[in-house]
Amino acid sequence: MELTSKKIQKYSRFERRKFLFVYLFIAFPVLQFLVFWVYVNLSSITLAFRDGEGAPTLDNFKLLLESFRGDKSHTQGVLIWTAIKNSIFLWGLDFVILFPIGVTTTYVLYRRIWGHYIFRICYIIPSLMGAVMWSQLIRYLASYNGAITMAVKWFGVDVPDKQGLLVTEATAFKTIVGIKIVMGLVGNNAVLTGAFSRVPDEIYESADLDGAGFWRTYAQIAVPCVWSTIATLMTFSLCSCVTADYNVFLFTGGSGNYNTATIGFLLYKITLSISESSVISKPYYGYPAALGLFLTCITLPVVLIGRQIIDRIYTDVEI
Repeated sequence: MELTSKKIQKYSRFERRKFLFVYLFIAFPVLQFLVFWVYVNLSSITLAFRDGEGAPTLDNFKLLLESFRGDKSHTQGVLIWTAIKNSIFLWGLDFVILFPIGVTTTYVLYRRIWGHYIFRICYIIPSLMGAVMWSQLIRYLASYNGAITMAVKWFGVDVPDKQGLLVTEATAFKTIVGIKIVMGLVGNNAVLTGAFSRVPDEIYESADLDGAGFWRTYAQIAVPCVWSTIATLMTFSLCSCVTADYNVFLFTGGSGNYNTATIGFLLYKITLSISESSVISKPYYGYPAALGLFLTCITLPVVLIGRQIIDRIYTDVEI
């Protein structure tokens, strides 16, 4: 402590003021982390083990077990297994198929192929609009008289009279999957473009002189150089493997009907329903807190094991 104090005293008064500025600068994000992450999560864990009166209980987990046995009374009439199945399918589609395609497409555009400016504009435009705006536009296009529905009917898909693609059990989830495919390709374009731009052009030029082809340069040079960014994005994806809602609330007007519900949407819908009912009665968040704790217990080992596997695929390259 004395040594540290002597080191601080060596700085001028102006330099010590800069230290104060830095401490004040980081105080807000630290406080935000303590309130909105530490406090909120500890509060949620506590709620999972309390009843409506605040007394300790395990009844919330008993209700959760009943839900897994097929009881829909606590899940807004949605079978919880259906929500989990939809979530895992959409996440797997994104993680296994769409994300690698997105990385490859971003690299191809970054290497400035012929017409890359036009492709880049078309590729980035969807990410410039907010999720609510896109969702409302897609809901309109997928209505019975919308352009997407008309195109689907032209290809011979049967759409019930006066119903759109998102309000029919045979097509609702398939429509959300199609939307996910289109929108998922542009999700990380800006981040990945920035990562690829950090790779010096001299490295690519050296690879060309050594006779490395376009795709060999991509697999053995470009990807290892930006692997830290790719690994981080993949880890974030693992964190949302069962909790992402995939805009089901916006696409279905908050209903989640026609087998479109995901577990992330379901958790949000249950909590919202309890909050709306709190106007006339005391809110009771024990069940959604127990569901959230259960999802955390599933996600944590997936993230830890997945991160270990991701780190072993490539080693970080200094550039």
